[in-house]
Amino acid sequence: MSPELGSGRAGRGPDRLALLDNVPEGPRRVLVARLRTLREASGLTLAQLTQGLAEQDVVLSVSRLSKFLNGHELPSRAQIVALHQVCDTASEAACAQEAVRATQKMLYAVVDAERDKKPLRAHEFDVEEAREQQELLRAEAAATLGTLRAELEHERALRCKAEEALQRLAEQAGDHAREIGELTRERDAARLRVAELEDEIAQGEAVVRLRRSEARHLDEMAAETAREIARYDGTDLPPTAPSAAALSVADLFALVEKLRDEDRDVAADSAVDTFCEQSPDGIPALWEEFRGHSRRLDADRLLAAAARICGGVRLYHLCRTGTFRRIAYILNTETVTGDRLIDFIGDMAPAGELARFVKACHERDDQEALGFLADACRNRPEEAVREFCRERDLWMTASPPGRPRSRWAFWR
Repeated sequence: MSPELGSGRAGRGPDRLALLDNVPEGPRRVLVARLRTLREASGLTLAQLTQGLAEQDVVLSVSRLSKFLNGHELPSRAQIVALHQVCDTASEAACAQEAVRATQKMLYAVVDAERDKKPLRAHEFDVEEAREQQELLRAEAAATLGTLRAELEHERALRCKAEEALQRLAEQAGDHAREIGELTRERDAARLRVAELEDEIAQGEAVVRLRRSEARHLDEMAAETAREIARYDGTDLPPTAPSAAALSVADLFALVEKLRDEDRDVAADSAVDTFCEQSPDGIPALWEEFRGHSRRLDADRLLAAAARICGGVRLYHLCRTGTFRRIAYILNTETVTGDRLIDFIGDMAPAGELARFVKACHERDDQEALGFLADACRNRPEEAVREFCRERDLWMTASPPGRPRSRWAFWR
């Protein structure tokens, strides 16, 4: 029991909780009042609340929970989240992230006020706060990257429009010299801006990768801090979710399924991204696991993540496994009609990795993969494909006029 709260049993309320007046004024009392209000709104007894927490994989005894509500001990950040989920479910209220963050800020205020007395606990919360800040920075970098990509497509469209108009005027010639000059300047300005945007996007992609790596390091720091606190307290370390990269395919499938069912899509996507980055050889098995359990949307999300994260040569070797082929039966004959992974590569892979994939195909004379890729690039803007070919010394032809969509062919 914390000495500043006193040890008397006088003035006990419902569930044998001490009266709130027994808790000294300050941040700790504000937090205790918040937790009690949350519990009272739910209408749950301490025993019912501990049972609900156990269903959230947070194991607490009634006596430990009463210490939180009396201000004798501080809950962890994860326990705060679980308390909100159980209490809001019981009171049929929506579990708002803003309310959870408000309670966590009260918890941080207690830790800051008692930093000199509780340096180990303060370090734990400093790491958690750094992890939250890192996630915000990663999300901002990803949003900025999306904006740059949209602007790049717009600039490419402007450049294409200017080049087409310039070509028409050049053919007409005559007295259009002034218009030709203006359009030439517009085209050159668009070209310059496209080059600048491509450079910014390349840097933005690097920043996103660095943010993801820094987040993993902070996760390791948090786990190490939790181990030191458990060693100091002389208690067993509560089970924590292992890194996605350290999980087996079956365990990762179960984790993603659980997170999706809990509407924690961001955490599920992050686990898939980490797996693709650190365990790319397991992508075919995980894809088949998703398909075998009829989770086709997760299977497509996995291939999209692989196309965005894996390098071009790695992507080529994944395609060579034959796992992702699309098969159709034409006149009762099994026929390969494409490759699901190449569909995503053509649509989503960064330009540099797309070039490495094409190079890997050429070095192995894999005309089938090049054909599938040409069809997969149909969703990319025509000007983007032309620019890609010009920069990488590739020849290209499009489908004949009148075809419903572009189909590209690449060769050196």
